[in-house]
Amino acid sequence: MAEIMTLKDLAEYLRMNERTVSKLAQEGRIPGFKVASQWRFSKEAIDAWFAAQMQTAGAVQDGAVERPRVSGLLAPEAINLGLASRTKDGVLSEMTEMLVKAKRITSGSALLSALREREKLCSTGVGRGIALLHPRHAVSDIAKEPVLGFGRSVEGVDFDAVDGEKVHMFFIDCATSDRVHLALLARLSRLLADEVLLERLRSASTADDVMEAIRDAEKRLVGN
Repeated sequence: MAEIMTLKDLAEYLRMNERTVSKLAQEGRIPGFKVASQWRFSKEAIDAWFAAQMQTAGAVQDGAVERPRVSGLLAPEAINLGLASRTKDGVLSEMTEMLVKAKRITSGSALLSALREREKLCSTGVGRGIALLHPRHAVSDIAKEPVLGFGRSVEGVDFDAVDGEKVHMFFIDCATSDRVHLALLARLSRLLADEVLLERLRSASTADDVMEAIRDAEKRLVGN
């Protein structure tokens, strides 16, 4: 059965305020429907909308923000091409520990708790073998600058993704503000819609291969 969200649920899911979400729904820019004058949203439709409208996240912010370069936020030590975990919580723990060891965050326990809370709301598995892990709220207290990590599971992990398929590629986003978070998701969504990049990420044998693939995709798709 399709998962249905209220206006409040969707605002929390997208990390926007309810007034902004309501306005976008009224304008037909977010797929939704009304039940007794109350907005309702299908999570499956929202995930599909987000993937298809890759520029929307940046456009709906209250003010302009420069879109961060994905390749500029990644570092080789924050890339793991051989995740050992076979469960959702195991992946969350392993990805968090990777950032701790890379000295990209100051508190692994705080981040892990935030990631678990976010997954309780609904899975960050967006389909096509991809998950975009992130806390519900900014993590400025454990990261002084935006942090991005990448993990890959060859066998795949059951992650309750929107399409029901196993997830093989995990990006973890620890933004220092909601604006940066939305901008980063917009950039990631545009890049990950490209099958050329996905194939290079699937076949990468080193962290440098991942970095090069993402740099090339950013130059080709977004120009910087």
